[in-house]
Amino acid sequence: MHSQLRSGALELMTTSGLILQTLVPVAGISGMAFAFKDYPQVWAALDGDLGGEVRGNMQKFGIYGFPKNMDNGFRNVTTSTKPINVVDDLRGLKIRVPPSAVWVTLFTALGASPTSINLNELYTSLQTKVVDAQENPLVLIEAGKFYEVQKYCSMTSHLWDGCWPIANAKIWKALPADAQGLISRIFDEETVKQREDAARLNAELEAALKEKGMVFNRPEKDQFREHLSKAGFYSAWKKKYGPQAWAILEKYAGTLS
Repeated sequence: MHSQLRSGALELMTTSGLILQTLVPVAGISGMAFAFKDYPQVWAALDGDLGGEVRGNMQKFGIYGFPKNMDNGFRNVTTSTKPINVVDDLRGLKIRVPPSAVWVTLFTALGASPTSINLNELYTSLQTKVVDAQENPLVLIEAGKFYEVQKYCSMTSHLWDGCWPIANAKIWKALPADAQGLISRIFDEETVKQREDAARLNAELEAALKEKGMVFNRPEKDQFREHLSKAGFYSAWKKKYGPQAWAILEKYAGTLS
């Protein structure tokens, strides 16, 4: 789809920054592990200079990024074996992660054994114990019925992800100014509504998942961030994203490396 967008076969689409980084390397920086503690930090960064840095880099690849990013949610770890309360609870844990370097290096640095499995194969993989754990926002945990094959949900909020509305830059620039203004205004307005819906849904889903048998816990998050810093996780990603983008990230997230 990214290739089709760049060629003009697609004119508009939405995409995760962590997926887009396969084309636009810096796009994944908004999904840096344990960077953001809460939504106010996320939206300050994404609606501010960090989002501007990512959109600026999109232009180098013929992509126009709209100003506001939609919410996919903070991701949390579920397991069938035990809750995750401290870093050592992840040691040797067989956990499914998406096929992305950020996830693989994150859970490797935390001592787990990450395995990349496509989402449509995840339920069966959990059921047959190919893996004992997975991580996703509550919306996907509920939609995928992972509560049927997972007992514990540890609210690690280890990684935030969202979707950029993007367009083919050449096609976008060819639109009349009034059309651009109308589309941008509506996208901004509806994206804010989507964020509000996602926040409401996340609050409701915790109660719903508890009713379905999931046990929730909330580990202290600074321990994970400190462990990753000592393990060189952040310094390695700083080199990949570059000092300029990293400095902007730390403006909102605080010192990571």
